[in-house]
Amino acid sequence: MQELLKNKPFVTMVLASLLNTVGGELFNIVFIVYAQTMPFAGLAVSIASMAWVAPALTAILTGYLADRTVHKTRMQVVIKLIQVCIYLVIAIMIGRSKSLPVFVLLVAMDMTSSMLEGYAGSLWMPVLKHLVQPGQLHQATSITSAASNVAAVISAGGGAVLIAILGNRFAVFALINALTFLLAGILVAVGYRKFARAEVSVNGSPVGKHVGLASSLHVILGEFRHSAFLVLMVGFGCMVNLLGTALQPLLNLGLISMPQVWWGSYGTTIAAVNGISSLGLILGALLAADPLKRLPMAHLLTGVMAAAALVGVNLVWLRIPALLFFPLLAMNYLLGKINPRFMTMLISTVAEDHLAATMGVVQTVMMIGAPLGQMVFLTLGNLVGIPITMSIYAGLTGLLALTIFSVGLLGMNAKDPTPDMGRRQKSG
Repeated sequence: MQELLKNKPFVTMVLASLLNTVGGELFNIVFIVYAQTMPFAGLAVSIASMAWVAPALTAILTGYLADRTVHKTRMQVVIKLIQVCIYLVIAIMIGRSKSLPVFVLLVAMDMTSSMLEGYAGSLWMPVLKHLVQPGQLHQATSITSAASNVAAVISAGGGAVLIAILGNRFAVFALINALTFLLAGILVAVGYRKFARAEVSVNGSPVGKHVGLASSLHVILGEFRHSAFLVLMVGFGCMVNLLGTALQPLLNLGLISMPQVWWGSYGTTIAAVNGISSLGLILGALLAADPLKRLPMAHLLTGVMAAAALVGVNLVWLRIPALLFFPLLAMNYLLGKINPRFMTMLISTVAEDHLAATMGVVQTVMMIGAPLGQMVFLTLGNLVGIPITMSIYAGLTGLLALTIFSVGLLGMNAKDPTPDMGRRQKSG
């Protein structure tokens, strides 16, 4: 950890990414509040809430473009300047009209910035591989993941405070967002030479050659054909996201009628749920060297789904406040370990000329189930009630936990290279 913190290019990259996340997350919160002020509030909130899916669904394209981009650091600076301009325009437009076309245009600009941020994140991946020593890669991805989660917590808390102070001065929030992207761009410019030197190693691969999207996807499919473990991880990841991302909206809906589970008030309970979930993600990423580093990924995924099932069981039958929070902490702690470890495996094993595109495919497939899961379970919750819906949810998550555990024992664990990466990190 100390060696990484002395690595100035790596620290600069983490700080730039942290500023990006703070700006993006802060404005997402504010944009929901802005949507509630529209005459068509229900439609506006729905549009704003679903807009976050777009960057994940375009990850294949942005990953492909990132692999084809030769001057990655230069493009990082260009992206930051474009994002600054986007939010300056939003600052001018927001609040001046409450018509649907203007609102949709503002959403489109915010989504464009989010997609550019996905492109920028893909540009960092191969560069990161050459900024740190091979034995430090897992720790480096854990730190970047933890920084992203810390930024989300800062944005949630800071957003609530700023909304209380500034009220509905949405243009000011857009200007704050423009400032965060400007500062991130300045940080990239400060570390430009060292980032560019890392690119020399990256560009030693055929990254600069012209390869069509279809050909690139064919190469990526070859990665899946040669790795049964990667196929299983992506498949299980899709199902875990389908069920896991539905838990928070279900809790938001279900806790309304369950005051016996509250910690004080409904609002305090929801805030505590979000805080504990974020804390679990941060601790899981930062404590990368705990004894769980030797567990195979299938066991970690099993724990995630078992914890989610326990939350459902508690809400339906037990109604114990402590059992609402401890499983959420455990669930997110395990997720905080899974994401960096999986990213480390991909960065270490996938060729650099299609690394970003491969991660784009993985991200898209894994996240495509998230909106479906939320829609299905929220619809069920409103139609048949929370007790029945949570019973179904607990049953499905428990069944998925058993399935993943069984597949792990039947061969997935033997193909899992990630525990060895953890041991190599310790020795390095």
